[in-house]
Order: sequence, then C-alpha cells, then structure tokens
Amino acid sequence: MAIPNKWLNVVRVSWFAGWTCVLACGCSERWNKFEITNYRGIGDVEYFHETFDECFYSLTPDNNLDLVLRLHTPAADSGDEIGSVTQIIHVRTLFNTIPGRTYADRTMINGVVNYTIVSDHGGACYEGAGFLYCEKSNRTGELTGELELAKLRPNRRAGSVGNIFDRAEICGEFKAYPDRKRVVTILNELDRVFGLQPRYQPPDHPDPM
Repeated sequence: MAIPNKWLNVVRVSWFAGWTCVLACGCSERWNKFEITNYRGIGDVEYFHETFDECFYSLTPDNNLDLVLRLHTPAADSGDEIGSVTQIIHVRTLFNTIPGRTYADRTMINGVVNYTIVSDHGGACYEGAGFLYCEKSNRTGELTGELELAKLRPNRRAGSVGNIFDRAEICGEFKAYPDRKRVVTILNELDRVFGLQPRYQPPDHPDPM
C-alpha cells in the first residue's frame, strides 16, 4: 500500500508550452525546511517541502559529522488508515568543511544522505550523496548550514509501504543542536524498522536529472 502524500505540504508544478504553473504552496520557513523534487517521468515533476521540528548533530570518533532531522506527524484520528508518519533525514559527512577555507559548489560531494518515511505500516528509505556546508558557533555550539542538492534513489522498504518517490532530489538549510544521545536514539529508531544500514554504494551508471 502506497502512503498518500497527505502529510507533505505539496507544491505541484505542471509544464504547458514552456510555462510553469504553481498549483499550491505553503508557508516560508528558513531553518530546517527541506525541498524534495520527485521526477516521475518526462515532464512529470512534483515538488514537496517539509519543515522539521527536531535537528541534532554529533561528531563521530574520526571527527566527522552525523546530522539528523526528524518530524513526527500523529494520526489524524482513530479511523486514519495511514496512522502516524515519521520523516527522518540523516547526513553523514566524509569530511568537515571549514568556513572561509573550503571551496564549495553544487557539484561537490562530501556526505551520504538518507531520507526515510515511516508509517504504522512500514517505511521507505531513499539514499544518495550530496554536499553539506556548515559552521559551528563557538559560543552556543549550534551548527548552521545547508545541504546542497542531493540525488536520491529508493534504497530499502519495510512492511506494506509502496514506492513513494522515484528519482528524487533534496536540499535545505538547517540549524542543529549538539545532542549525541538524541542522534543515536533517532538512528536506532530507523534500525528497528529496516535493520542496520548497509554501506553506501554509488550507482553504477548515475544519470543526470
């Protein structure tokens, strides 16, 4: 059973004679708002956006970064066939950027990106790679930055959840707080649904979107 997109703030864009028509949109938030572009087919593209209400980070033993964002949406009512829905973004960097010293552009890759959607019936996980730029406040420990365009493909599924996205792209800005315990708890939440995350394998023949 495929999860309807009732819990995403949907922005559908249709193309006709080269014109773009925005059919719906939501409110604007800067921090922890991520945009997802779903490529269903030629000329058939969907735009989604979601603002996450939890964002934490921790450093790995080799001083790289685990960043997690989470949003839990309870079931609308007792008769809701979908039930509650949880969305989680996990980014693990391969190196840490240094503000003012690390050159950055949209073609660079420095991290593995996972976007997961879990309902009461199972879940779907999408994986890819992208570039994460961030800087840390020495006073508060807050981490602010941006995930540049990351390309995602279906990675794992659990339960009776169907394919929600096809080829997708994700990007957004974030403000994260240091909390290793919360990061571990959220990642364990995913492991309980899907099992341990396999090692990332780049696609054999990546195609441009």
